[in-house]
Amino acid sequence: MSHQRTLVTLIEDVGNAVAERIESETAISKNLRTWMVDFGLDAASNPEKTVCNLAAFNFLLKATLYRAYRKEGATLQVLSKDANIGAKFTEAWKETGDEAFRENPLDTLVDESNQDLFEPLLEARSVIEEHQTPTDGIGEIFEAIVEQPVRRKCGQFRTPPFVGRFMAEWAITSGDDVVLDPGIGAGVLTAQMYDVKTAASEKSRVEEMWGVDISELAIVMASTGLKLENGGGSPNFRHHDFMNTLVEGSNVRIDGQNTIVVPTVDAIVSNPPYSRSAALEEKRNQYNNIVDAEAGVSMWGQAPLFAYFFVHSAQFLSDGGRLAFITSSRFFDTVYGEDLRNFLLDRFAIRAFLFLELEEAVFEGTDVTPCITLLEKGSTNTDQNTAFVRVDEWPDNSAELIEAIENGKLGETNFGFVNQIRQGGLDPDQNWRRYVDHAEIDAVSGLTQFSELATIKRGIATGKNDYFCLTQAEVEEWGLNEEHLAKILRRTAGFNELEITTANWEAWRDRGDEVWLLYCYEDGEAIETVDDDALEAYHQYGREVGADESYLASNRNPWYAVDERDPPDIIATYMSKDGFRFIRNRASIRTLNNLHNILLPGFEDDEIDALLAYLNSSVADEITKRSGRKYSRGLHKIEPNELKDVPVIDTRDLPNTDIERLATVYRALRDAIRAGGEDIDSTTDMLNETVRDVLDLGTEPE
Repeated sequence: MSHQRTLVTLIEDVGNAVAERIESETAISKNLRTWMVDFGLDAASNPEKTVCNLAAFNFLLKATLYRAYRKEGATLQVLSKDANIGAKFTEAWKETGDEAFRENPLDTLVDESNQDLFEPLLEARSVIEEHQTPTDGIGEIFEAIVEQPVRRKCGQFRTPPFVGRFMAEWAITSGDDVVLDPGIGAGVLTAQMYDVKTAASEKSRVEEMWGVDISELAIVMASTGLKLENGGGSPNFRHHDFMNTLVEGSNVRIDGQNTIVVPTVDAIVSNPPYSRSAALEEKRNQYNNIVDAEAGVSMWGQAPLFAYFFVHSAQFLSDGGRLAFITSSRFFDTVYGEDLRNFLLDRFAIRAFLFLELEEAVFEGTDVTPCITLLEKGSTNTDQNTAFVRVDEWPDNSAELIEAIENGKLGETNFGFVNQIRQGGLDPDQNWRRYVDHAEIDAVSGLTQFSELATIKRGIATGKNDYFCLTQAEVEEWGLNEEHLAKILRRTAGFNELEITTANWEAWRDRGDEVWLLYCYEDGEAIETVDDDALEAYHQYGREVGADESYLASNRNPWYAVDERDPPDIIATYMSKDGFRFIRNRASIRTLNNLHNILLPGFEDDEIDALLAYLNSSVADEITKRSGRKYSRGLHKIEPNELKDVPVIDTRDLPNTDIERLATVYRALRDAIRAGGEDIDSTTDMLNETVRDVLDLGTEPE
């Protein structure tokens, strides 16, 4: 067992002892309870146990930091079990000015009555001190004792050291740069920044390091790691909400919030907290007012926290200063991304976007595709290029990435792909991710926005699928009349064909799948007066199991009348790794909201099949992926509003010969897949070549 693993076990043992003492003697204070909720511990399987582990971890780090200052020459007494250790930490704060020593809510679990429980941790400080990279070791311990749901709720994803090093090397141009991390977390990026600074100049000082974090524990982790790795002095790390931080020389905030002041800096490097939009609601109005007052930005209502960090960080960057952020790439795919892209174009020279599409997830346990954004503050030069980089494999030397960005490299590389786009040509209304896709797709012309020829909607949302979706056996058991039911496709898992027939539906029915949907409509109107005993009995059962209490049901009248939908002509999958599928619906069935519905009024049968040839081609799949969202490990997703914007062939406008060619090749692929023979690949190739020929794209590239 490694020393690191042994230390985690010791922390958990001390945490257990503290938890037992709390249960038998005291209660957790109201202040600490509030901290636990703010920290996301309500997402932990055992919040009380987790907070006790964190108290032990916090004690260990402070004790380690205390000894580091003593070794440096601070006039601090040796920590011992007989001393009031909390008082010693307060003395250390007064002498060193290091914010990590300030009392925080976790310290309330340590007092003279139970200080003996923490004594084993004093002997274990050497494990952290002797770690090759203490900052990484501290981050690993934190992740070991805090469950991922807690870290996800707070938007905390530790930056891999190789990514942090690259960001620091690009952003820091001089050893005496003053730098800022507005969300320091475990301190991985701050340690990398200081390492880059000292490599550039022996005159670098740790006092040039500034950091802000809303978590007191983050200040403790970052301060301890940086002290152990880089020695003398005290960094300027502050416990505060970064969005309420003022830049030196600015006016006092008119809302009266308590603030701290940070000077303008030469470089900002950060992995800002992601924090999903729902977690921001209490502060969203305040943050909206801040970015509006500072930059005139009206942020869309679903923007995550990191979008606000982009805008607020700009206030702290000196002219010519550099900013490197690693965030989710979702701001390329979303409405709030348009607000952010407009801001970046207006305020920065946008040097590069790097999309990290590595085989292993950059942020462990997530499907997020990270994006590194590199910005330089100052007058924007619209003729200057922005590098769009797709990183499929991280290079052995990150200098390769910097060289590709700075020297205008184009095309395929040993690490991925680089494109250079003139900043003045970037349209904030478009999805910029397209610039790292295959350029040949841009040659497609003569296409029409999908919404111009189709009605596109999600399938039906019920609010409680296990009540509204029934098997044939359940229908017979309740004696339900088919007049009050609709045939449905519950899911496409295991179904790989391109056409659904009545025979498919009957096979699913006979094997016991949920193939019926409770669908209480008559002549296009919801049935409000029920005169069918079996139906009334099933409604009563629904009330007993709470089917009428879901958010959707409680907003329907009557509650059991799900959304009315006509059977779609085409059913589309919304998430895929191997390509989106567009399936002909010849069984007149409906779907749930896990599938998209496409209705084509005014289309002839051959025109629909011809359109399906295009939709299931490699050309259309590339375009659809570009319009949708991309997650890590090759997972793509598209929402109905995004699908509406996908360019497609309006097959009604094609010559009859092309309609026939496309319809024929679609049916050939449909039949090949249904037969499951050896012709699928060759028929797929034939379909792709036919589509390319109709679009005048030439031969499929190898």
